[in-house]
Amino acid sequence: MNAIEGTPARPEEGAQRLRARESDVAIVGAGIVGLFCAYFLARRGFKVVVLERNRPGSGSSTLGGGGVRSQFGTATNIQLSVLSQPYWDEFEDRFGVDVVLRKIGYLFLARDHRWLEDFRAQVELQHQFGIGSELLTAADISTRWPSLRSLDVVGASFCATDGYLNHFRVVQGLTTAVEASGVTVVSGTDVTGMDLKAGRIEAVRTTDGTIRTDVVVNCAGAWAPELARQIGIDLPIEGRRHQLLLARPTPPLPADQPWLIDPVHEVHIRPDVDGRALVGGFLGEDEAVDPSEFDHDADATWIQAVLHQTSQSFAIEVDRSSLVDSWAGLYPSTPDKHPIIDKTDAGMVVVGGFAGAGFMHAPAAGLLATELIMDGRISSLDPEPVNLARFSKAIRALEQTGF
Repeated sequence: MNAIEGTPARPEEGAQRLRARESDVAIVGAGIVGLFCAYFLARRGFKVVVLERNRPGSGSSTLGGGGVRSQFGTATNIQLSVLSQPYWDEFEDRFGVDVVLRKIGYLFLARDHRWLEDFRAQVELQHQFGIGSELLTAADISTRWPSLRSLDVVGASFCATDGYLNHFRVVQGLTTAVEASGVTVVSGTDVTGMDLKAGRIEAVRTTDGTIRTDVVVNCAGAWAPELARQIGIDLPIEGRRHQLLLARPTPPLPADQPWLIDPVHEVHIRPDVDGRALVGGFLGEDEAVDPSEFDHDADATWIQAVLHQTSQSFAIEVDRSSLVDSWAGLYPSTPDKHPIIDKTDAGMVVVGGFAGAGFMHAPAAGLLATELIMDGRISSLDPEPVNLARFSKAIRALEQTGF
């Protein structure tokens, strides 16, 4: 899947084998979240090894749409965006790789006034954290984007700083940066177990040998519960299967068209390079699957249904014959659609369950995990909405802007 022109070759498996037999921190999972955790920990002087069963970014990190947004419905997710945004804006300066950040904005469409009032409340909340989102009328939309004048909506919420970037280049840049800082990134190795002493982790066993460490950072995404079960911890994270396709509609999508979201019918579309279109959505079929056995190919029935809904929701015709590629990935999710960033008594730091926002919130995840390991607590935001203990009580805040 080359969602953006100029995608570099992906890192090869087995490029570096396990040499370190002792480490301050062992991170399991070399996705975007795991790599950002390694980046911040290495900057604080930790000796870090990252263990990846396949290759960096091969799990959920490169199977999404590369979206980066601040329009969320809960304070926690908005704050995660605020903490992350500077790292996306300054990625090339920090890591030397142009990730082709395109700030086209997300346009969440309101079909009726109830949805518009929901968006109004979300925009007001976003403003409390300095987000420049705005509420638009149907007339506003037609004026700004004449190509969207036929949308059957009463309004929308919009944030001009939202957009997308090239996730493959992000993986490349981060992998290179963390290795240059002394982190050992090992591809093609699996964690087979952990040794505990007095209830605490003291070593990680892998297919490449054993690493002595007393801190394990679980960044395994949809596979995080499998890893946690090895030390008797149950994580309320499940992998929700989502599907995407890339097509060449006629006429091509305008390059400045925003990322269109229809939350009622759960479908979305954005322009890609050369007038192509990225289309996706649950269409009401939001299912949890076994991450080790799910079908990575998009369903033929879904492709037909999502193209039909794209026509209905956005008045954009995408012919099936213009299809370039299609695939399926996972959104590792918790019941309230907030991540878990917490440390267990055994010494496992859990960083996962972002509900499709793990890519865009990865810088914040790395910052908060480092605070937790360095200081024993999270200080950059309220830790209660991201701790593991919250699931013993009724859900206080549910994120509902996912698509």
